[in-house]
Parts: sequence; C-alpha cells; structure tokens
Amino acid sequence: MPDVEAFDYIGKLIDDSHDASFARGATRALYLLGELEKRPLAEKDAVLAEYFRANAWAARSHIANVRQSWAWECPEIQEEMLALSRATCHPGFAMLEKERRCQIITNRANLLNVVGRSIDAISGWDNALRIEPQFAMALGNRGSGLKHYAGMVFDDHQRAILALHAYDSLRSAIEPEAVYECVDPQPVIAQFKALADQLEGTLDVEAVRAILRLDEGKKCRSKTERTYRQWCLDTRLFLCPLNDLGSNLIAATDDLMLPGITEAFDERPGDSSPPPIIGFFSQMKQEYASARYMLFEGMNSSRFHFSDRDVTLTDTLDYPLYSLASERIRTAFRIAYSLLDKIAFWVDRYWKLGKVPERISFKNVWMVENKPRLLPQFENSNNWPLRGLYWLSKELFDDRLKQTTAADARELHAIRNALEHTYLRVSEGWAKPFMLGTPSANGFGIAIGSDELEAKAIRVMQIARSALFYVSFAIGHEERDKRLANPDHLVCSLPLHSLQDKRKHRDPH
Repeated sequence: MPDVEAFDYIGKLIDDSHDASFARGATRALYLLGELEKRPLAEKDAVLAEYFRANAWAARSHIANVRQSWAWECPEIQEEMLALSRATCHPGFAMLEKERRCQIITNRANLLNVVGRSIDAISGWDNALRIEPQFAMALGNRGSGLKHYAGMVFDDHQRAILALHAYDSLRSAIEPEAVYECVDPQPVIAQFKALADQLEGTLDVEAVRAILRLDEGKKCRSKTERTYRQWCLDTRLFLCPLNDLGSNLIAATDDLMLPGITEAFDERPGDSSPPPIIGFFSQMKQEYASARYMLFEGMNSSRFHFSDRDVTLTDTLDYPLYSLASERIRTAFRIAYSLLDKIAFWVDRYWKLGKVPERISFKNVWMVENKPRLLPQFENSNNWPLRGLYWLSKELFDDRLKQTTAADARELHAIRNALEHTYLRVSEGWAKPFMLGTPSANGFGIAIGSDELEAKAIRVMQIARSALFYVSFAIGHEERDKRLANPDHLVCSLPLHSLQDKRKHRDPH
C-alpha cells in the first residue's frame, strides 16, 4: 500500500476507534504506524507518522477517560506528549502545510493545559496563531485556557483583563473567517460559543473594555531601563500574569504574590512573625529578578570591562568567549536553574512531606523515597497547578520526555551540570559550526555557541518563571480548600506590607 493510502487508512481507523470507543482499533493503529515507519519515509511523512501516533494515543486516552481523571501518572498522556514533541522537533516539521503545523502545535498546547501547565499552553497557542492568526482551534482553546488561568489569579483587575481576552479569543473562534480543519465544525463552534456566553454572563465585557489600558505603565528613568523592560516583555519574563497576553506595558511589573496563608495558632508557638514561607518567596523573587537582569546585561554588553584587564588567559584557537558579560549569562542560567530545587524545598515544607532537606530536588520531591512511585499526597490530587509543576519536572528529568521536548529546552540539565561540575566551553556564536573537536567527544564537558547559550538561558528563565507561578497558584488552591473545609473556624489576620524600593540597597553602615 502506498504511503498516502496507508496514512488515510490509519487516520480513518483512529477516528472510527475514537468515535466507537474501540480501544483495540487505536492499538491496531499504533501497530500499523510502527510497521509503516520501517519503510524509508520522507521527512514530511515521518512527522505525519508522529502526528497520527499522537492521535492514536489521544483516542486511547479518550476511551480510558484519562483526561477527566486526576491521576497524575497517565501513560496515554505521556505517550501523546512524546509523539507531539517529536513531531514539532523533527526537521520535516517545517515542510508541512501551515494548517497541519497549527494542528500539531495546538494539540500539544491543549495537552500541556490538561496536565496543568497553563502558562506553557498559552505560549503554544500563540505560536500556532503566529502561523495562522485565524486558526479556530488555537483561538478557542486559548480562550478556554485563559478563562481557567484567570480563575487562578488573585488580583481582580488582572483577572478581569484575562477574562476579557479569553472572551475575545472565544468569539474570534466562532467568527465566519475562522479557519477550521474539520469537516463539520458545528459541535466545536457550539462548545466555544457556550464558553463565551458563560463569560459574558459573569463579566461586564464592555465595562472592562472601557477601562482597558494595556499600554499604560510606570515611566522609565533611562533608555537602558526602557530597553530592559521591553526585552523582559518580549521574552515574557515579568512575574505578572498579564505578560502572558503579550508585550503590553501594563505587564512590566513583578507583582506576583502569594495568597493569604493560614496557620493554626499552635503551629509556631511564641512566634508572631509572618510564616517563613513568605520571606522565602520574596528571596526567590529577588534571585529571579537579579538573574534576569544579569542575563540582559550579559547579552547586551559590547564593551570591555576593566575587571577583565590583565586576566591572563590562553587563546585555544576556537574563538573562546571569556568576559564578565559571558559570566553574567552563565550565572543567570545557574541562578534560574537553582530556583527549581528551592521550589521543591518549598513544596516539601508547605505540604509537610517530611523529606531530608539535603536530598530534596525538583526531580525527587514528588516521589516516595528511593522508589519510582508518586507520594500518596499527589496521586489523585485535584490541585491543577501543582500537577502542572510536577509535569514541568517530568519534562526536565524524565529520561524519555526530556529527550523529545521543544528544541530550545533540550540539554538544559546537561548544561547546568557542566556549569556546576565540569567544563562548558563557550565559543563565539558564528564560530561554533567550524570547531573541529568538542570537549564532549572525550568526556571533557560540553561545547556550545554563545547564541545557543543565550537562547537556553532565556528558556531556563521562562521555566523558572512558570514554576514560580504554578507554586503560587497551587498554594492558592490549597488555601481555598482549607477555608471551604473549615467555614466555622475563627481566622485572625496579620497585615503584611510591601518593602519600599528606597530600602532595596545595602546600608554601608
């Protein structure tokens, strides 16, 4: 059977199996895809094979009702994620028609949203819309995702703005010019319309639109500050939920905070200070903000710095990059990555997991000690952002997932280990392709170009940002559950005040 006919047959088998809830049909499709890939497929067809494999696993997921459960370990979802990630990373991906590329990116974003990684999902839908601005499934799912994202945000004004964007995205998905790839889009249109109507019933759309001032924000005191803040907006690195809507000046602030945290009166006897977790969060925010600026400085510095004068180094003839600026990029990467383990320590303390502090990491905090099994506290928890934090750790540390994530997220763990423990040889970006030997060839670290290191440093900053949001939202979920479970408990409040900017300096005395 020719490849085209084989794909048509397998695609129909998957659709029919999904509609009929016939698990054996989806399993048969997976077998046939494996057989088909034994042929010398063209690169474009190899991507399609991964797309169809993802659809077969999605059918299995639908039949097993996995997406409606709160089970954190879902083999069907993991296999679908792997297939979609392999498709987006494949060299043949760019050869596909734009609608097919949009389908793959949108499906992966939908899956990220299912597991709780809402911020990463929004970025995925936006990527699909850059290819086809009227792609209906990206518009509609983005609207649905923003609606749920808004529900986790604590600030009323920000929540209203996010809800308005969710409404507009849903409305765009049901307009006549929206691009649907399915033969009969009416059921999906009805679903998106119902969500838009639901939002319209709870949100005064025109009133929110009237006060919308996305391009208003604090004035910058210098050209450098303006450039820095615009860069943060463009790379979505501000700790503000509105930055996930794009590069709007209103989002140029780091106003992410923790929700109100309740403690029993006898939890810390004799201590009337705020819970330590609050100060820890402030410290992590400061580390993040400082690493972000170091990265910006390192990427944009073109002048020789006096601290590099008379530091005698060897020219190894591979256009090595040694300077204060390059060390700022390295340091930013290390600080951002280290925040993940600190968040793991925070998870251990807040959820009272009782792990040994010295052995806590972002990889193992979720698991039973020395066993590849989730802790019972997490197995069926309905804390959506906490599950997102767990799946973020899987992307970084699961041996299968970390090999097939987006191209800019690969090798982050290896780079971090080289920065901390071995040798990361950084060459000027233009020279990297011409290097004859690599340190990794003889077990002597990793070689990387400066532009590649910068891209990966931005990516690890984005991951750290997402993790800070997810853990804040996860605690908000837990605190709401506490209040609902104990409606008659007496709660006393301890007011907290913001640290003034004028105090953010070192006192020389």
